[in-house]
Amino acid sequence: MKSKIKELLTAYKDLLGEIYREKPFMVIMTFLAAILLGLFTPLSVYVNSHIFNDGIAIARGEMTFGQYIPFLILFVLLTILPPIIGWVFIYGYVQPRSLLVLRTSMRGRMLQKIKKMKYEHFENEESMEIIDKAYNRVENAARHMFPMYVVTAISSLVASLGALWYLYSVKWWLLLTVLIPFILETYLTTKTNYNIYDELETYWQKERRYWILGSFLRSREYLRENKTFQAADYLIDTYRKRLNSRNREYEKYYFRHLKSNFTKYYITDLAIIFNVIILLVLFIKGELNIGLFISLSQLIFRDLFGDLMGSVWPIRWSGHHINFFNYFKKYLALAEDEDGELEEIPEKVSIEFKDVWFKYPGTERYVLKGLNLLINDQEKLSIVGENGEGKSTMVKLLLGLFTPDRGQILINGVPLFNYSARARSKIFGPIFQDFFRYSITVRENVAIGDIDYLADKEKLEQALRQARADEFVNELSDKEETLLGRDFDGGRDLSGGQWQRIAIARAFMGDKPVLILDEPTSQLDPVAESNLYSEFAEMAKNKTAIFITHRLASTMITDKIYVISEGKVQESGTHEELMQAGGLYAQMFEAQKQWYQKGEVNAYAQ
Repeated sequence: MKSKIKELLTAYKDLLGEIYREKPFMVIMTFLAAILLGLFTPLSVYVNSHIFNDGIAIARGEMTFGQYIPFLILFVLLTILPPIIGWVFIYGYVQPRSLLVLRTSMRGRMLQKIKKMKYEHFENEESMEIIDKAYNRVENAARHMFPMYVVTAISSLVASLGALWYLYSVKWWLLLTVLIPFILETYLTTKTNYNIYDELETYWQKERRYWILGSFLRSREYLRENKTFQAADYLIDTYRKRLNSRNREYEKYYFRHLKSNFTKYYITDLAIIFNVIILLVLFIKGELNIGLFISLSQLIFRDLFGDLMGSVWPIRWSGHHINFFNYFKKYLALAEDEDGELEEIPEKVSIEFKDVWFKYPGTERYVLKGLNLLINDQEKLSIVGENGEGKSTMVKLLLGLFTPDRGQILINGVPLFNYSARARSKIFGPIFQDFFRYSITVRENVAIGDIDYLADKEKLEQALRQARADEFVNELSDKEETLLGRDFDGGRDLSGGQWQRIAIARAFMGDKPVLILDEPTSQLDPVAESNLYSEFAEMAKNKTAIFITHRLASTMITDKIYVISEGKVQESGTHEELMQAGGLYAQMFEAQKQWYQKGEVNAYAQ
């Protein structure tokens, strides 16, 4: 429990510090408003007792109505002001404003972090839990903690102290009849809540699976496929079954805590009844006047225990939320890429994989096992092999997304990570199999390849020409400024082939010396694939081009072929040399050659 309290204080310190840096006056005014709200409770006891006692005195002719007016005015003010301060100022202004501040500040930090974060975290479930909770839930946690819990705690503490002073002035031992059950109930509630929060954490992975399946059922791609395949009933039924299974698990642990919940809630109710009976006895004995008896009874029935509990509200209910702040801290502590100091962009590039070993984080199987290969400047190279042999893994290593477990990757004899991330991004122009289709303009989509040239119309047009995308882009309504995708009104969707050209233009943006095609043509038929590779080889004149594929459409147009199997290079050479050798490449080609029997790639079958 002590460690939880320490985490709680740290979380509130960080949260308030974050908001205070941006809006110090708002934070100060919120604290003052909370104190004022708390003062209204003891003031109400004072005013209400006078309303009752003085009203009786007026009826008896012992007071004039003029003496009564100030208390009526105070009564009206105490009725009007709390909603204005609480709902209008705190929850109508401070809460949404502080959330905007946090959203800007914290999301800004998270986005900056994600830019530097090691790519391996996105292929690790434990890291994905941290990222998910930090990014999607910390804002909601912050919204509860400030101003809600902070204002509740301060105002309730002030109100409780005032109320306890009144009870002390009547009988000092009334403090014991109130505080003992309050302390007992607070201990039970806090302990139960923190136990529940710890149990809830264990359900995250299942929750994430439900959420992912649920998001599939709402996606446009799902709707399109299921209009064709009619599998909606099966998927919905699967989702419902998983959801029901999850609900049964939640019901089990809520039932486990039912007894403690029953006990703690009735402690408060019994304490309220007991203390009102005591006040009634004191009133009957003549030790309390009617006004104070009614006011204190109302206070105990309506406010006192609520205020006492509210004064420790952050301790009682913040356990769940501080977990998300802990995830935010863990998120910021996730390992970052080491950025080299070399900023020079070489005009000529040779690449060497030197005894490279690699296995994915959290796994035991090596994907690459002592890989050695050399790519010379302006060489056109095909890297072929069956699926799962490590071809795409090589690309991830070359782009710096992962670090080899052993061995080195050299650029012109210099270790890859000696170059800065910015320099590496200007050396390599990759086109991925699952390239992203951004719902932004054509210009922005292409400039993603080198954002430094976002406003450079000449560079943009050059990249579009090189990718042979200029013709259809010029036919769009707003040309380069046309919004792409269907996520926004007025967006224009492109065909698969047109999107592919946009992805190629993205790789050409900035005149990068090395272009990489990582199976971006896997959805094309073999003849169309071969034609695209031929076009790309022509586009990539005076550049190094690396073709990654398990189909052999690119091999006839490249200078050299590397055959990857069992994590290393098994064969290398030209198409003719490898066919004469009669090894793995020849077997693969013989198995595929019927794909290339006609049209522009008839030479493949010869």
